[in-house]
Amino acid sequence: MHLLLVDGSAYIFRAYHALPPLTRKSDGLPVGCVSGFCNMLFKLTEDLKGDDAPTHMAVIFDFSGETFRNELYPDYKAHRPPAPEDLVPQFPLTRAATKAFGIPSIELEGWEADDIIATYACRVARDGGRVTIVSSDKDLMQLIDPEERVRMLDTVPRPGQPPMRWIGLEEVRKKFGVTPDKVIDVQALCGDSVDNVPGVPGIGVKTAAELINTYGDLETLLARAEEIKQPARRQKLIDNAELARVSKQLVTLNQDVPLPLEVDALARQPIPPASLFPFLKAMEFQTIVRRLGGLLDADPDAFEADPAYAAAPANAVGFDNAARTEARAARFEAQGRDEAPAVLHAASVHQRIKAIPFNTDAYTVIAERADLEKWIEAARTEGRVAIDTETSGLDNQSADLVGLSLCVRPGEAAYLPLGHLDGDSDMFGGGLAEGQMDMRQAIELVQPLLADPSILKIFHNYKFDAGVLMRYGLPVNGYDDALLLSYALDGPQFNTMTELSTHWLEHAGIPIKDLIGSGRNQLTFAQVPIADATRYAAEDADTTMRLWHVLKARLVPENAVTIYETLERPLAPVLARMEARGISVDRQILARLSGEFAQRAAALEAEAHELAGERFNLGSPKQLGEILFGKLGFSGGTKTKSGQWSTGAGLLEELAARESAPLPKVIVDWRGLTKLKGTYTDALPEYINARTNRVHTSYNQSSVLTGRLSSNEPNLQNIPIRSEDGRKIRSAFVSEPGKLLISADYSQIELRILAHIADIQALKDAFEEGLDIHAMTASEMFHVPLEGMPSDVRRRAKAINFGIIYGISAFGLSNQLGIPRSEAGDYIKTYFERFPGIRDYMEHQKQAVKAQGFVQTVFGRRIQFPNANSRNPAERSFVERASINAPIQGSAADIIRRAMIRMEPALEQAGLAADMLLQVHDELIFEVAEDAADTVIPLIRQVMENAADPAVRLSVPLQVEAHAARNWDEAH
Repeated sequence: MHLLLVDGSAYIFRAYHALPPLTRKSDGLPVGCVSGFCNMLFKLTEDLKGDDAPTHMAVIFDFSGETFRNELYPDYKAHRPPAPEDLVPQFPLTRAATKAFGIPSIELEGWEADDIIATYACRVARDGGRVTIVSSDKDLMQLIDPEERVRMLDTVPRPGQPPMRWIGLEEVRKKFGVTPDKVIDVQALCGDSVDNVPGVPGIGVKTAAELINTYGDLETLLARAEEIKQPARRQKLIDNAELARVSKQLVTLNQDVPLPLEVDALARQPIPPASLFPFLKAMEFQTIVRRLGGLLDADPDAFEADPAYAAAPANAVGFDNAARTEARAARFEAQGRDEAPAVLHAASVHQRIKAIPFNTDAYTVIAERADLEKWIEAARTEGRVAIDTETSGLDNQSADLVGLSLCVRPGEAAYLPLGHLDGDSDMFGGGLAEGQMDMRQAIELVQPLLADPSILKIFHNYKFDAGVLMRYGLPVNGYDDALLLSYALDGPQFNTMTELSTHWLEHAGIPIKDLIGSGRNQLTFAQVPIADATRYAAEDADTTMRLWHVLKARLVPENAVTIYETLERPLAPVLARMEARGISVDRQILARLSGEFAQRAAALEAEAHELAGERFNLGSPKQLGEILFGKLGFSGGTKTKSGQWSTGAGLLEELAARESAPLPKVIVDWRGLTKLKGTYTDALPEYINARTNRVHTSYNQSSVLTGRLSSNEPNLQNIPIRSEDGRKIRSAFVSEPGKLLISADYSQIELRILAHIADIQALKDAFEEGLDIHAMTASEMFHVPLEGMPSDVRRRAKAINFGIIYGISAFGLSNQLGIPRSEAGDYIKTYFERFPGIRDYMEHQKQAVKAQGFVQTVFGRRIQFPNANSRNPAERSFVERASINAPIQGSAADIIRRAMIRMEPALEQAGLAADMLLQVHDELIFEVAEDAADTVIPLIRQVMENAADPAVRLSVPLQVEAHAARNWDEAH
């Protein structure tokens, strides 16, 4: 007998977090978790073959409510947050899904799933059978026996590991440092912050394992605690002996649960189509129905949806979909609102596009000139074409163009291969595969199509494709971007084509890993056979076209036209050109800084060892936590889910500020230096492009909720400008010979926007008069004259000014200024008394986000907070703070976007040659000829300072500081 026991509750949460939200189109019922659960369950049954195939199987769920452990310890699991609102109605549906697959679904009032699993597992193992527990829950590792008749299977893919990972004796030893029979003793000592098992304060997993391996078991250890040499450890065990005993009772799984079904009743049965397809159809999982119909050799059309699942539960929480759009249109129509026809149109477009089936076998290869001419003519006839590039890599400044896919109508797509290698080639050379057009001939034909502004080119992430195409002499005029449409409508909810397609089209598409693999043996796209590449690439273009239809129709009824047409779409080509230009970096400066940072880091490491009284790895959070909180007894330590001490940056900075011992400050300084060294001085030379000899960062336009840009490969947004070492790194960014860099930076733009939005007259007057805003605030709050003001007084006012924008608390301000919390609280109270409009603004934002689920920038960008009314107090509090800052930060982001969009035309119109290279928060970096800098700077200031006009007339003037120098640091 081989019994497979699935930890159903773990499966539910994995499925919920693995996929984007999905709702049933007929009534808005959330079903994303149920869909993922069904896929995971079927994949599990298919993957376990041969000796691993189970003879018996069950899915075990937790029963909602208290168990015997709450009687032992009332605070057990007291800190766990409630389940997300949209997950609650899916709990009963996962049970129904399990039964629909013909698998027993078991849960028992008063008992946890782990206890039921333990009882089944031990009973079968005692009778000589084998048991596989599908879970990675550490609490279940105590069940693994020496002969491994009971094993665990983790089916969640992890980086660098196989998709299915078996957990046996060796894995338990690595996790806990002991054999499975001693796991409960180790857990009793170290506790569990997730389940609120207390353990012995200050004892981590490593120390617990050492103690148990030395003394054998918990009771022996506690009886002989007086023998322990370390005074602090000895006293902790003596003082908390009873807590350890209670903890052992809490973590010990019960093996005598009154089972509702005998083991024989769990015999595995074939998946029954008669129960499965009615359930799947009721959930409206068309894709799963089609796939399983073929795999199970059954006709899904022979089964009707089960009416038992037809109605959404009353507490269902849905997301935007066609059904809800129709309902909204009907409401608007009844109210006589003008938006009703547009809303109905969007809903009908969505339904029509979703109804068109995907058929990858229908896609064609463009191998001849006549074929390409036919597709180009079709694009001209339609007036639009969706385009996707396939490349040899993910860096659009160095990757080679491998092919282009085209789609003129949903379902009609083709692939133009250009750089595929033949079967005998490797990634470093070899001949081209047959059946491809000559690259130069193809470019000659495609160029007029891409350049013609009257033909709409539709992309998903235009900026990447444009960066590739520009290098091949293929500029694009007249385009739309499905990814940016989604961002203008829904914010950064969906970041990939797969996420968008799964949500709106219920079609995930072919995974790229199916073609190129992963890890060391990963291929480039040039090595993929043309037939396989055609199905994948043409499907991408087809998906892009479909998404464009669905999303474009939503712009008008959802008031997103202005954001898309004036901010998102025109910014993308600007960013593409900036990425292509790159910036020069001086290797010698970086090498010198790297050596300097290494020497200073080594000195700090030696100092840390001396302060700790022993050598340890400063880069190991585990070892650092044991030194700080276990050995030295620093206060304020908390444990992570894995049982080790938390050593996050915020906690260390707090310790460095309030503890008299210097070790935390040394660690903070060491971390800062090693991060700068690893992230910048060591890494930046690796990013210098061999073709241009410059560094080309990649901007992400659609990833930040507030509209800010982020950058990666390399990330140039996070170089710490306020530290001396950060400025040293900026000095390595240099101009070309005969040129200068110009840094143009908005001065206190967020405070200016706050003054405008919250209508704070005192702040507006100060900005209008050009006063030092922080000195003015200090004078208002502390009644100190502006002339001769002490620097520490101004510093405190500055911390409050910027802290208020981010919802800083008295606790946070006290840490930042190194003052008592009561004093910090008095400062904040005084601030609100002097500037009452700010508190009014904050309260207005809190109420607005609760009422409508979003806040807006001054330009109308909606910043969505769907969890604004969460039942979780911590989550609600976060949303309230974010709702205060988001319109300010978002408005600043929109202003600099408008400036970037206007900058190049303004320079061109003035006949001035200057290249915009970088955007970093509120700063723009340009490269210009030395003799032109003095002429260019006034124009840059003018464009940036007037960027809000005429859309918004700010009641506070914007101010830009701009300087020219040979490197970025000196220009700032």
